Amino acid sequence: MVMLTANNSFLVIFFTLALLAFCGADDKEENSIKNSHQGKPVPCTCGVFLSGQFKKGSKEQPKGVPVLTEETEKAFENNPVGQRKCTNKCLERIITHLPKSGSIICASTDRELVHKERAFLFIKNHSDKWQGTNLSAGREFCCKDNEPYKCPVS
Repeated sequence: MVMLTANNSFLVIFFTLALLAFCGADDKEENSIKNSHQGKPVPCTCGVFLSGQFKKGSKEQPKGVPVLTEETEKAFENNPVGQRKCTNKCLERIITHLPKSGSIICASTDRELVHKERAFLFIKNHSDKWQGTNLSAGREFCCKDNEPYKCPVS
């Protein structure tokens, strides 16, 4: 059983986030949610991108496929409170996957090599555009041939 403390609960929540899987995509058309919500608000959708897939602080959309995504059943309010609810829903859904985050991320990435990258949570709520949450795993991930390995210290 994993015990959470105030110091590591944020890390636990995010690591878990990094573990849910469906698909995202690379360009604007492919990076859209594939659903029948045309004319309706996009439901709260969680996406985990590695740090090499976006420029931190940029308003640009992340590049490539999220390593993990999950669409929830509904959209929340189209305001900051709704964005926070969506973020919290994403965190709730992934918490149970924390212990296997490295394996899940490495198995889900479309690259042969991931070296010292962090996983970041993005959300969609109402709009079909990814919004950064500034929530990140408190560790770096290293993968080779879709298998995790311990990142070197230096």
